[in-house]
Amino acid sequence: MRRFCTSGPVDRKTCYYVERPELMKEAIDHIENWRYFTVSAPRQTGKTTFLNDIVEKIKDKYLPIFISFESFGNIKIEEKFIKQFTKKIKNFFDFNMKIEFEPKKIAAISDLDEYIMDINEKFGKEVILMIDEFEILEEKLMNEFLHVIRDIYHSRQGYKLRSVILISVGYLSGVLEDNASPFNIAEHMEVPYFTKEQVYDLLNQHEKETGQTFDDKVKELIWENAAGQPGLTNALAYDLVAKKAKGEKIITEKHFEKTLYDFMHQYIDKNISNIISKAEKEKELIMKILFEPESVEFNIYDERINYLYLNGVIDNCEGKCCVRVPLYYKALYDRFKPQINGEKNYMATIKDTIKPYIKEDGSLELNKLLKRYIEYIKQRGAIMFKGRNYYEGVYQYNLDQFLSLYIEAGEGKVYPETQVGGGRIDLLINFNNKEYLIEVKANITGNEYEKAKKQLIEYIKRKRLKEGWLIVYSSSIEDFEYILEKYEDKKLHIWFIKTNFEVPSKIV
Repeated sequence: MRRFCTSGPVDRKTCYYVERPELMKEAIDHIENWRYFTVSAPRQTGKTTFLNDIVEKIKDKYLPIFISFESFGNIKIEEKFIKQFTKKIKNFFDFNMKIEFEPKKIAAISDLDEYIMDINEKFGKEVILMIDEFEILEEKLMNEFLHVIRDIYHSRQGYKLRSVILISVGYLSGVLEDNASPFNIAEHMEVPYFTKEQVYDLLNQHEKETGQTFDDKVKELIWENAAGQPGLTNALAYDLVAKKAKGEKIITEKHFEKTLYDFMHQYIDKNISNIISKAEKEKELIMKILFEPESVEFNIYDERINYLYLNGVIDNCEGKCCVRVPLYYKALYDRFKPQINGEKNYMATIKDTIKPYIKEDGSLELNKLLKRYIEYIKQRGAIMFKGRNYYEGVYQYNLDQFLSLYIEAGEGKVYPETQVGGGRIDLLINFNNKEYLIEVKANITGNEYEKAKKQLIEYIKRKRLKEGWLIVYSSSIEDFEYILEKYEDKKLHIWFIKTNFEVPSKIV
């Protein structure tokens, strides 16, 4: 019986496995055409699994050699490099190919051309050399290694070194161009996250093999929260089948809610803890990315952005820095959220309950609850917002905290930054199995205001709802205001929240 594997590389004999036919075709085309190319992806995206699959695809026709430089970081002496390099290749033949191999003895990196020719003569096949974690190699050794590869490249058909594939967590273009190497930047491949179809394929494999099924809503929630990140997708699915719904016929939304809670509050998940650890090192930048959406241009040559991207924390969303994986966003949002200590007693007094905000049919009277929120802001806004308007997230988190206090009392949930079709809504409320969409904006222009309305209408359509809420915080308006706008059969409830309070010292 196969299972969801939470650490790689994935063995398709024991783990559910997702095919990547288009990516595989591109790699095989490069190999067939004698191309030397690079492959990159942030950690935990399945690139090693993909490369192992390449080995399986080509091993009958060619001689693939797949090694890693992961342990080469402290090697600075050429002699030690050669010793470790040849040992790695021997071990690959012994352990992976099950072939006894005694390599030719060489003393220097410049002898690697002879080493490759010796391998070809012994096995009679053209060689494909694949090196993972290539960027770890010390610069001087890397230069010498690349010079040899460049020399071989010019006569590669004679050496029978059909292809060299360098694999890294990030772009190698700068390093390779500096060394005048044969690696063409145009022939660089990236290993993407799973598509929605691939995530569903992964889950369907479990259903076919075990008879245990995922409710359609659960499949959607796995996709929406992990955004196809391979390690996290498998981790969520594994927790559901092995713990939350073990022995049960159907995996339900209730099971998923428990899994999500544990990932956010109970487990030390390696994927999430790694993301938080890396984000801590660039705290100011990550806070700006989190709480001022679309404010930071994506630039791979910015060392801070490069670092966060290579470690899977952020991504390039149409030229802007973003946290693409919603579950990562939620973990970072919770870790770096603006501190609003002691506000609970002001948000809901002993007289406040959820009951006045629930209609007879069990639905939420959200506009009435927002009126209560405005009462709170009128009382506390001068203290809460003074000097904080440079982070839009301060407002979003304040609203999130207020709504959660009431909604969770009625056994509902408030989800920040949730996937909606191809976009992401700021706050999504789930109350008595009905969803409410809230988009939050701060100090926007007229053009941005119109764009926000159009965006919210699109989200409402994608979720097949009839209404949505736009909350606009502004330091330039004179008073609070509510506007109802209609677009065909859709309603927009727009609330303008004043943030400029003149005499904070008199407000307690």
